[in-house]
Amino acid sequence: MGSTPVQGPRIAVLGLGEAGGAIAGDLVAAGARVRGYDPKVPAPPGVMDTVSEAEAARGSDLVLSVNSASAAVDAL
Repeated sequence: MGSTPVQGPRIAVLGLGEAGGAIAGDLVAAGARVRGYDPKVPAPPGVMDTVSEAEAARGSDLVLSVNSASAAVDAL
């Protein structure tokens, strides 16, 4: 009888600059399935790059918005 591997939580990270990229990378290292979005910065290794905030958030268990206060309303 085979066992199904346990997969980590699905987490979206919006904003992949210095802080967001580091957080996303740490989440991947901890076993999370991470989808990211940033209009100016590519996703770090192990993070699925998406084309929009909505695509990153779709199906996620948790959404982290790691961006400047001036971009927070648009990201929401």
